[in-house]
Amino acid sequence: MYRFYFWFVLLGLAFVLAGRSDAAEFHLSDGTDFSGEVASATDQGLVIRLKVGGFSERISWAKLTQETLKELAKDPKTATFVESYIDVAPEEKAKAKRKEIELKPVPRPPRPEGRISLFAALNTPIGLLILVIFLVANVYAGFEIAVFRHQPIVLACVVSAFVPVVGPLIFLALPPREMTGHAHEVAAMSSDQFASAHPSAEAAAPVESPASLTSRMRKKITSMFQSKPEGGLSLASHQKPAGPKGALEPRLFRRGDTTFNRRFFETQFAPYFRVVLSEAEKSMVIAVKAGKNEYVGRRISRISGNEIGLQLQSGGEVQVEFADIHEVQLRPKEA
Repeated sequence: MYRFYFWFVLLGLAFVLAGRSDAAEFHLSDGTDFSGEVASATDQGLVIRLKVGGFSERISWAKLTQETLKELAKDPKTATFVESYIDVAPEEKAKAKRKEIELKPVPRPPRPEGRISLFAALNTPIGLLILVIFLVANVYAGFEIAVFRHQPIVLACVVSAFVPVVGPLIFLALPPREMTGHAHEVAAMSSDQFASAHPSAEAAAPVESPASLTSRMRKKITSMFQSKPEGGLSLASHQKPAGPKGALEPRLFRRGDTTFNRRFFETQFAPYFRVVLSEAEKSMVIAVKAGKNEYVGRRISRISGNEIGLQLQSGGEVQVEFADIHEVQLRPKEA
């Protein structure tokens, strides 16, 4: 009989403990407490089956304390509803947002093997291009310095190509070669002196166009490689024309002894640029041989960077390029 009571008491205690273990505490932010279990959970809140019996009204999730919400987050039935109401510390938010950086391997170009030097760099296409530009710049510098210092142009260009930088500096340091004859006299004249000595030369010369400048540069480069006999300019090119009141002497100029360009005609035939000639100038004519033709003119009507215009003795006008001229002669009209 006593054994029966003993087991009956143990069974009652077990039911009491089981009831207490199933019951949970729900604390509200206003201080109200509920004891029981979750009967229903929705987005609007939860309904508690009270331990003492009955059900509570639906309680909003926002009215529960953080401790109660954290306990409910452990229950799968209510975890999805309370996650948005739980306050997370800033440190935990930053840690959650921080993503792990994954380093991915990148392809790397192969590094050159062996000894790397300046000559190896020049062996590349861009290195060869830089080298060619450098050599062309040195040759051009040698050409300009040779023209400025009156040095042999071909020699200066060759030396500048084989001895870069140093070659142009050598020709720049050399004293300029001394000019002889009439070329020295013309170079020594100032612009005012030349204008006063030849007043009609500037008035008769038209403005040069870009095409004329290009042609003159081409003729200058062509004449640079033409051979000249020993002795430079002939004695005939050194003679100055007589004044308008004096008697003019016949003169002859040939290619090879003389370079036919604009300066040549402006200095040697300056009186023939005038519209009205003197009696001495009228008695002489200018004979120009170009190719197989010979043009006999009484005056120079116009001149540009690459050609000259002659007013023929017959009354017409003809344009002759400097590159085609082989001979220029000043001779009497009766000859």
